[in-house]
Amino acid sequence: MTANEMIKKYSIQLHADGDKIQIPATIGKKMSKTQMAAVVAAKPEIIAALLQQAEDRKTAQAAREAKWAEQRAAQDAIDAPLLAAMHAKADELRAQIPADHVEVIAEQTGDLDGTPTMQYTANGEIVSWYDVTVIGWASAIRPGALGSFASIQVCSISKDKLEQIKTDKIAAENKKADEKKAESDRIDTIFATAKETGKKQYIKHYMADCNDPREECSLDVVTIYAMPDGTTKTERQHTW
Repeated sequence: MTANEMIKKYSIQLHADGDKIQIPATIGKKMSKTQMAAVVAAKPEIIAALLQQAEDRKTAQAAREAKWAEQRAAQDAIDAPLLAAMHAKADELRAQIPADHVEVIAEQTGDLDGTPTMQYTANGEIVSWYDVTVIGWASAIRPGALGSFASIQVCSISKDKLEQIKTDKIAAENKKADEKKAESDRIDTIFATAKETGKKQYIKHYMADCNDPREECSLDVVTIYAMPDGTTKTERQHTW
């Protein structure tokens, strides 16, 4: 049996260090002592064959990549004037943006059943599609194709609306920070009361899935308490 035949039959692979061979345990267990001895005896030839196979794969991959690069270059040469025309059309559309508007950058982030999902950004601020005015689309379409291979959506938003969005965002962030601070203060007060009274104090409760497989309950009422020693205690009440 040749080295290549052994490699194929026993699924022999080259070890990471390059001077050992390895056989899957499930195959090695089924090999006879004679078969294993033949593999060991042919180890130098097997290693040389495995190294040659790896080199052949590398050469074949390089040839495929060179072919793909050549094909891409040829396609790029065909697409270049189509893309140039698309960008020229986009510039024409941008010239139609009203003076009191700013351009919105539209980027496709996904696809929903053939309909592109878009993200809209104006001066670094993400804005909603319903606040955006679409001026038009510029597309690059290959001859005979049913759809475009590249497109630019030109759109804008009024400066006043953009400023309002920024103002609302800051207000929402401030409100969230205030609420977080208020909750932190509330919990600090509860722990202070627990320490002062030496008794557990209620913090909050919520519903969760039943955590006892021995019970046929549906939900648990989980209650969190502040303890006098500064820790928290969780109590669960099964519901049916």
